[in-house]
Amino acid sequence: MNKITKCGISEATDFHSLWNLPKLPLTEQMGNFNSESINYDQELVISIPTGHVQLKNQLSPKVLYTESDYSYRTSSAFSAERGVIFFENVLKGVAENKKFESIVDVGGNDLSLMRRLSGYGKNRTVIDPVCKTIDGKTIDGIKVFGRFIEEVDLSSDIKKPDLVICRHTMEHISRPKDVIEQWFKQCSDDCTYIIEIPCFENLAESLRFDAIFHQHYHLFDLDSLKYLIWECGGEYLTHTHYHQGSCGGSLIIAFKKAKSKQTKPKMLNLDEKIKYYERRINLFKNQMHVYSELLKDLPRPIYGYGAGLMLATLGYHLKTDFTSFECILDDDLEKNDTGYKNIPVKIKAPSLENPPENASYLITSMENLRPIYKRILELNPRRIISPLIS
Repeated sequence: MNKITKCGISEATDFHSLWNLPKLPLTEQMGNFNSESINYDQELVISIPTGHVQLKNQLSPKVLYTESDYSYRTSSAFSAERGVIFFENVLKGVAENKKFESIVDVGGNDLSLMRRLSGYGKNRTVIDPVCKTIDGKTIDGIKVFGRFIEEVDLSSDIKKPDLVICRHTMEHISRPKDVIEQWFKQCSDDCTYIIEIPCFENLAESLRFDAIFHQHYHLFDLDSLKYLIWECGGEYLTHTHYHQGSCGGSLIIAFKKAKSKQTKPKMLNLDEKIKYYERRINLFKNQMHVYSELLKDLPRPIYGYGAGLMLATLGYHLKTDFTSFECILDDDLEKNDTGYKNIPVKIKAPSLENPPENASYLITSMENLRPIYKRILELNPRRIISPLIS
């Protein structure tokens, strides 16, 4: 555990505490239940004066991203395909039919996005520590580095990139400022950079505070991401919000290394920003308290629906370990009869479990509220609870 002393996007050292989260459980821990709970004290802070929201305590990547424990893979995510298509459409608009010499995907995960980009350029590279087992290999024409970005020299290990894409990765990096400065030093001077991150503005709007978890060191909004680009000597090009993205919605931003000094981005009033975020956090806490009380009186049997990777943090805020549930239902047959390392509940396929009519349901995957609600209706439920008014 590293307690930060400096803002991840600047040299600022002052912070305001937004939320203390004692014994916050690790998410994405699939496997056999272990009675020794996996949790760590956490705190959400906002940097002064940048207004950048981040975690005070950063767990070691060696704890967070082991091959066996870190479960997220792009192609296996329920709504991933739509997100990839949206990102590619943004890329098309920025690229304007340009063919690139060297494309790098930082955090390319299972290579699914880079496979789609074969027509965009000659040389394609994916850099991601979860690809450790295929480090150094070339797969479907894609060179793979199963390492952290800081361990790769983009100017010598590969052909100098003129396009860098980075989806849902920058929030996992301890010092994003250092990484962008590395890119500017090692990539082509006219390189285009396109980043997608979970957007804290969208998260707060949708009250998705269950999506604050140890893997996301940083919670960017448009202001803080623009500030980071400026701080590193970059030039903002364009941005768009993907409101159907994960964690309440994402932000995609394009930029380049600036050829001349840029004007410092205009920042929102910090006091107003802090008051807004604290008000939204309190609304979420009140809502979780109400639903926690409702769960106590919910008619039995009770099922969860949706084996969400963030189920541990949802249970944390609802103050339940799901032991009163029959199981968590999920339509992915590969998850049948599996479970979580830190939640004592099994995952079952509805087609094999055959839940009875007039059962009660809690939607347990916040990323898929609407499709899951429709799916539960097919089972003739007595009650359906969605933990968020959305």
